[in-house]
Amino acid sequence: VMQGKESVALDIGTDDGKRILRELVGRCDVVLQAFRAGAAERAGFDADTLRALNPDLVYVNASGYGTDGPFGDRPAYAPSIGAATGLALTDVPDAASATGSMREIKSAATRLFAAAAVPSLQADGIAALGVASTLLLGLVARARRRPLGPLTVTMLGTAANALADQVVDYAGRPAAPLVDPGGHGFCALYRMYQAAEGWVFLAAPADREWAPLVAALGAETELAGERFATPRARRENDGALAEALGKIFAIRPAAEWEGLLTKADVGCVQVTEAPPETRMQTVPELVDEYTATATSPVFDEHLRVAPPVRFSRSRTQAKGGCLCGEHTDAVLRELGYGDKEIADLRERKVIG
Repeated sequence: VMQGKESVALDIGTDDGKRILRELVGRCDVVLQAFRAGAAERAGFDADTLRALNPDLVYVNASGYGTDGPFGDRPAYAPSIGAATGLALTDVPDAASATGSMREIKSAATRLFAAAAVPSLQADGIAALGVASTLLLGLVARARRRPLGPLTVTMLGTAANALADQVVDYAGRPAAPLVDPGGHGFCALYRMYQAAEGWVFLAAPADREWAPLVAALGAETELAGERFATPRARRENDGALAEALGKIFAIRPAAEWEGLLTKADVGCVQVTEAPPETRMQTVPELVDEYTATATSPVFDEHLRVAPPVRFSRSRTQAKGGCLCGEHTDAVLRELGYGDKEIADLRERKVIG
């Protein structure tokens, strides 16, 4: 959370804390506030107040449910937003109807929680992308001399945007695909299969991919019969097709299937049963391509994800994290505060 940041800790409920905040705002490009509706106004750091101090300021509200409305004062956390928007139900749609017994309800609740807390795709990460995009939008508009008013991005809105294919409806809209109860995939030709060693993911849903798949599986398959001869037949016999493919993939290790089918230009990869972050920090080839060395006061020297984009006219950085308030003294000195003033502020708990 603190990677690449400098941290100043202030008690903004005090007059001195408010004064320091106003001095910082005078030197800022962007202010991002993530309090609930009305909190910024009550504390005196709302958009109107701060932009009166710095007219060029880009001001972004990033709350859970918005800056007003009936839910504006609600707290928001990733699992609650995942539940409120349907992120969790997207991964385990059958859980909604698993209410026949208390055992089913408990099992469904556990699966829903797990689905809403996938490290690589959950409401916090989606919201962060929305916030970053909003910040950049404000900066670009200012650079083009078309400044915008206060901007608002919400966790609820960013999650709804990620689920646009489910929340937008129109006449004749085809049904969205649903993952099977086991969480393996959408259909027989787009799902995971257990191999002799490990798992593979087969991605060959297009009609034109059927013949290369059958040819690549060769003598080990009986897929060439009438049951699966046409796209319609394959859809109507999807369960039987998944069963047949499951028996085939169980014959060889996942790594062999990946090599065999990839050579035939059929989408198939060995499933990595670990978070992508772990892979990127342990596989040498991925370490070289996707990570950078950083230093943290907690973790010392360590690998972190490197900037995914490099620009020709700006310097991208991949710094480590910091402690809360670690840079308070240094930043106050930049503002002109002396050591005695800083010591006094700390003794009175205005700074941390």
